[in-house]
Amino acid sequence: MESDISKYDLPVDYIVGEGFAKDLLKSYKNFPCKIESGLFILCIKGTMQVTINSNAHHISENDLITLPPNCILEVHTFSSDIQIYYAGFSSHFIESINLMKATQHLLPVIMENPIVALSPLQACSYKMFYESSILSYASFRTRENKEIVKAVLTMFIQGATEIYKLQNNWYLSSQSRKYEIYQEFLQLAMKHYTVHHGASFYANELGLSLPHFCSTIKKAAGNTPLEVIASIILMEAKSRLKSADEPVKNIALSLGFNNISFFNKFFKQHTGITPQEYRGR
Repeated sequence: MESDISKYDLPVDYIVGEGFAKDLLKSYKNFPCKIESGLFILCIKGTMQVTINSNAHHISENDLITLPPNCILEVHTFSSDIQIYYAGFSSHFIESINLMKATQHLLPVIMENPIVALSPLQACSYKMFYESSILSYASFRTRENKEIVKAVLTMFIQGATEIYKLQNNWYLSSQSRKYEIYQEFLQLAMKHYTVHHGASFYANELGLSLPHFCSTIKKAAGNTPLEVIASIILMEAKSRLKSADEPVKNIALSLGFNNISFFNKFFKQHTGITPQEYRGR
């Protein structure tokens, strides 16, 4: 059961670094973990055998790994000389800038193809970007300035977008009908999630039968329509719970819940804690 899988998130907004990764990877060896943060990893030496969202992958030199929030990662084996560059952004920070809106056009193809083999020239360019980010990260002011961190995340997202666009077969497949439906659904969900929480409304808006709509979204996104809608609601709820002293009741009503009890139940079902407990963390 996914609810039994351990979860990992960053305790800070942003980290970036390089080095031998044996100690880090040991934490995930033969131990599936739900990664709630967003990670960008470049393998610069060595090899790894991993499973990401139930799919097996072989990772080697110059492979770029893009892990959006809520990926399930398990490391099986890795060579003794494994070395990586890495950048990570906490789920709280990603929620605060609404990453889903920024990446909705490309998220399905990234989820389906999280590993991209870079050319030596592309890998060299990425290494330079990591190295400059590592230098700036040494400054406390940089790490604590959310606008700078937001700019760094934006650059990583734009870099990944350009890399995926160069993978013509993948990018073109993302324009197929199932991905068009997924993108249309996301646009509708972003517009109506505060009112419509059920799948039927969106299926009707798209002119699809409910079974066909649900199966198409599951194939394109790896999640059901209800899970996608829930993630959007939770993204806003968490951001508002942390950003202001707004009463929980007001947040619940504005997100389409008839009363605070329903909202509390929904929030705890998906996070394991109540909105009040989340705000107090």
